[in-house]
Amino acid sequence: MNAVSRKTSCSDYSEVSTSYLLQTGDGQNFIFDVGTGSIVNLYATNVNLATINKVFLSHLHSDHITDLAPLYAIANGRTSPLQVWGPSGATAATGTNATVAGLRAFLGWDQVSRNHVSQFPANYTGNQIVANEFLYNVTNQIIYNQSGVQVWSNPAFHYDTPGPVSLKLRWNNITVTYSGDTVPLTTFVNFAQGSDVVIHESVGPVWNFSTAGVAGQNILLNHTSQTQVGQVFAALNPAPRLAIATHLSVNEYSIVPIISAIRSTYPVGPLAIAQDLNVWDISPTNITQRRFLVQPNIQGGIFVPVGGTTDPAGYSLPTVSAQTWPFPTVTDTGLTLLSTAVNTTSTSQTSTAG
Repeated sequence: MNAVSRKTSCSDYSEVSTSYLLQTGDGQNFIFDVGTGSIVNLYATNVNLATINKVFLSHLHSDHITDLAPLYAIANGRTSPLQVWGPSGATAATGTNATVAGLRAFLGWDQVSRNHVSQFPANYTGNQIVANEFLYNVTNQIIYNQSGVQVWSNPAFHYDTPGPVSLKLRWNNITVTYSGDTVPLTTFVNFAQGSDVVIHESVGPVWNFSTAGVAGQNILLNHTSQTQVGQVFAALNPAPRLAIATHLSVNEYSIVPIISAIRSTYPVGPLAIAQDLNVWDISPTNITQRRFLVQPNIQGGIFVPVGGTTDPAGYSLPTVSAQTWPFPTVTDTGLTLLSTAVNTTSTSQTSTAG
């Protein structure tokens, strides 16, 4: 299996929002989220967009769904409808069905004009988009089971709003689990147990939580800090073959504090920090990290060896002091937060992000 990161929300200015392309060794393509800018990276990697017709959404925030619009609008030889799986909401108006219907209406003129120019035959369906909405609040729910691939969803907690889920894909006995956006949850740990690759969000680093303001602090409290994501990885038993921290603002100033904070609670175990165009080749016996070289952004990805915290560039960096912000109180979802005491792509017979 092959996993490609397109990548991180709250990212460095040069990087795009969250999206992961998972490619199975038999040629199937699946996308987990399709955030702002991810379509550009898909083009850059020469992926044939006509082969991408299965998108799975963890939640409906704009930084995870915005590039669904160009993926839908530019059919590029697709021979079947673009299929979108996504969660329900508290009401019909806030679920995936309504979101896709709104997108279809938003691009109404666009599609009429493209169809006119392209002269599609009457029975052509590649320019259509189909929503497959599932209930967001069902635990360990299988939402896709075709051609040897299974995808599950599991409730997440984000912005105290019904709808977010985590996702898991299995093919050929290789499993990749993706948190979506969430606070740290024991239910996610249970969901991800036994996965080969676990991709979990984190935001920051946060240089000064106290000056973030009310809105900024509320945003942080609805995500996962670096020490908390380390706690999530450490709680997995057995440990994943690779733990990937995503959704981070990664640059030369932040990378060492990020790694140090995660390693403070997850001291051993293979760890990667997701950046645009990282690729993980996942076989039953080996995981290899590569990175597409696309001008002008040609910096290599960061792969952290076991226990590694070395700063190869020798930067003098500020100390991150706000990695222990308090857990939010959850009263209406039934999800249990991890205790603060608790100390993932492509699959092949060989990933886009964040």
